Amino acid sequence: MADFYTLLEIPRNADSTQIRAAYKRLAFHYHPDLNPGNARAEELFKQINEAYHTLSDPIKKSRYDARLNSYQGYTDYSETQWRAYRHQQYQRWRQAHEKRYTFDKEYFKIQGLAFLTFLIIAGFCYGLIHTVNYFYALKQQEEARQNTLLVNQVNALFTSGREDDAFSMVSTLMKQYPFEYRFVIAYDSLLDELRKKADKEFDESNLGTSLNHLKVIKKYEMPTRFETLRRIAICQYNLAQYDSALLTLKELHHVQPWNFELVYQIGLINLVNTNNAAEALDYFTLGKRMFKESLSRKYGQAFEIVMNPADAPDSYYDLFEARAKANLILANYEEAITDCNWAVFLRPKKAEGYKLRALSKAGAGQYRTLCSDLQVARKLGAQGINELQRQYCR
Repeated sequence: MADFYTLLEIPRNADSTQIRAAYKRLAFHYHPDLNPGNARAEELFKQINEAYHTLSDPIKKSRYDARLNSYQGYTDYSETQWRAYRHQQYQRWRQAHEKRYTFDKEYFKIQGLAFLTFLIIAGFCYGLIHTVNYFYALKQQEEARQNTLLVNQVNALFTSGREDDAFSMVSTLMKQYPFEYRFVIAYDSLLDELRKKADKEFDESNLGTSLNHLKVIKKYEMPTRFETLRRIAICQYNLAQYDSALLTLKELHHVQPWNFELVYQIGLINLVNTNNAAEALDYFTLGKRMFKESLSRKYGQAFEIVMNPADAPDSYYDLFEARAKANLILANYEEAITDCNWAVFLRPKKAEGYKLRALSKAGAGQYRTLCSDLQVARKLGAQGINELQRQYCR
């Protein structure tokens, strides 16, 4: 806060005459007209002018004196408080660095008691931990002994031919004790041993026994292997369990929907063994789509023009021959003719395609070219052609 008394160089008890005289003297000295270009003189002139107008007015002067007294008192008080605070800080710092400990007899007595107490507590804790570990080790040994006995029971069941009971028992134990490695090892060992048994019986054509082993393996394999399902299907088919074989093959098809051979086998069993021509046709149609997609990827959309039919696998010819038979059974003669055209295109030296095409044309009423197909089929060695020629080629 600016001190106007100091600025006008007058005492604080100066009267109005002294104030006016000081103002005239200083204003004349610092007047801008007498000090052109002097910024400091101009600023002082403004302050002198403000000081005069404040001190020359009794009301403004009284207010200014009150504010000036309050400011100076606050400044003095703050300085005093700050010095006292700094002194207290210094005293605290000095006390903190003074040595308070004396290494006398009492001091060493207290330190010795503290160390002795520490040793007692540490010894107690060590003994407690050692005791807990001892009993825990005993418990572990007992659990290991009991679990070994349980594993022996599982092995005894398996050896006696009760494979399913053995797997059921060890599976239950694995759920009860998920962290016991002995049960996991026993489970895997049983699976490996049962696979060896199933493979041995399969190789020796004991398909019934092999199938029983494979069913147990399927039940407990997680997930079931493709080879397990494939061998189950083979055993079921050769044991004339055609419906079961179809279900197993459909499981395989769900795992490998792109497998053309699976699609063909499912359709063929439906056609030949279960006499379900409608379902057979569904799978043969799926196989036909897979055939076209495969050759289109290899040769392009016009693959039948570009490809060499001899390069195509025999399974494609077998598919169209079987599809033609299914369409003949279902009286889809036009579709059957199309299938025979594909079969003849892929394998022109096989007689069955020509014979089936002749039968399809007979069903569709296309007698004009029927006899030429029968003639080619006869040359290629097809059976039963004479009767068909007598019937359609008079």
